[in-house]
This record gives sequence, structure tokens and C-alpha cells, in this order.
Amino acid sequence: MMFIYFWNFNIFSVSNWNIVYRYWESGGIIQTWKDYLLMLFLLLYIPVWYIGFRRFKKINWLQLLLWPFEKYNQYIINKYGEDSQHIVLKNMGTGGIKIEEEIEQKSKPKTKIETDAEVNRIRAAVSEKINSVKHE
Repeated sequence: MMFIYFWNFNIFSVSNWNIVYRYWESGGIIQTWKDYLLMLFLLLYIPVWYIGFRRFKKINWLQLLLWPFEKYNQYIINKYGEDSQHIVLKNMGTGGIKIEEEIEQKSKPKTKIETDAEVNRIRAAVSEKINSVKHE
């Protein structure tokens, strides 16, 4: 679009490229700043297009589509949230310790004496249960 506006040069037209080729082959000289800019833009067209295309691919389109809703939501929060009291929620997580680690810590015996006593208690309960059942 810029090429057509400033230089009346369509980069997709074969006839325009033929004009430039014939001008160059006939010994054409770049004289004005417009000619230098045309040459610079022709040389930089493909790299700039490539960089622009890569940036275009990186756009988060969902975020772009939801941008008006986010701005409106932020406007409402700022409008009605200034005078309201702020609620601070604390202890909303495990606090840095994972559940697996907590289970492992609670499942480990604290001392050997407690472990032996607990094992003896479980054995006694199991043997009581076995003895209470009538054998036929």
C-alpha cells in the first residue's frame, strides 16, 4: 500500500518490475531521496514481512478478543470497588508443603517405643478378633 501511495509501484505487478529492470539495465542512476527510499524499502520488504509474520503468529487471539471485556470489568472494579472494604483471605493453600510430604510425615512413627506399643495393641486386637470367632 505504501509503495503504491509514494512511488506508484505495485510489488505484485510484473509490469512494474519490468520497468525497474529496464531502468536499471539502461544505466539508470539513483538521484533523489525518493529513489533511495524505494531501493531501501524493496531491500527490506522481505525481512520486515518475515519479522511481522512471526510476531503476528505470536499474538494471543483469545486475549485480544476478550480485551474489551477485561477493560470493562476493570472499569467496574475501579468504579465500585474504591469505597468497599477489602477482604484478605489467608491460609488459602497447603503453605508450601505438599500433600504427599505431609502424608509421609504423618505415617512415619515418631519414636520406636510408640511403634512397639502400637504394634502390640494391633496384634492383641487381631488375636482377640480371631479368638472371638467360633470355630466349627
